[in-house]
Amino acid sequence: MSTLTKISTIYFSPSSTTKKIAEKIASYFEGSVEIHDLLMYEDDGEIKEFGDFDIVVVGMPVFAGRIPEIARKKLENFKGVDVPAIAFVNKGNANLGDALLELTDILKENGFNVVGAGEFISQHSIFTEVAKGRPDEKDLERINEFAVKCKSKIEDHVKCDVEVPGNKPYCEYKVVPFKAVCDESLCTFCYDCVSVCPHDAISDDDPVLTDHEKCDGCSACVFICPEDARSFNSEIFNQTEPVFVEKFSKRQEPEFYF
Repeated sequence: MSTLTKISTIYFSPSSTTKKIAEKIASYFEGSVEIHDLLMYEDDGEIKEFGDFDIVVVGMPVFAGRIPEIARKKLENFKGVDVPAIAFVNKGNANLGDALLELTDILKENGFNVVGAGEFISQHSIFTEVAKGRPDEKDLERINEFAVKCKSKIEDHVKCDVEVPGNKPYCEYKVVPFKAVCDESLCTFCYDCVSVCPHDAISDDDPVLTDHEKCDGCSACVFICPEDARSFNSEIFNQTEPVFVEKFSKRQEPEFYF
């Protein structure tokens, strides 16, 4: 694709798996790379517009059947007239809900030509025994298959109308009861968790303290902590974990929509 000048990855990836999938898909295209990490993106209301010779890869995790509310608001600032877009959601082997429909709707409403949509599986970010170690080699083969198909459609300049599963109105946002806590005996006060939290829920003065009214359980602070000081170790988590693991232990596979 010699005419392609830029490929942009747009993702919200608290545990880094959505980011890795976006990067993997983007690697199949030639051109300069631009990264939009919505976890760190400051939403100042400025509109980012894409144009000719652009392509975007947009990835979101699934939070209780929706894409994260904070990520949705930020994504609405990205627009492009007939710019090819590859959309995918990344779920923890649990329910897809309306997340993929929500994502493709936003992209279509903002002018993008969604050439392909996918749902991929990764290790669950809260209940990490679910889909442990995924995406695995079999998943990577499916990601390859998806990327190649999308690339072919872009090269053929196909105008698409991708249909994906989901319902309208979308399911309501749910308040996740699992909040990250910090083991003060392990914390070295590196402040990595403070810098990565998209909700400013962790105190600048004392990173051991978390405002659970602001926290949505995204897991970014848990995965960035170099000392494993942060976790979802609470009574409600410990009660729910074995039930959730049993319910969603059966392997699910990626699905594609073109």
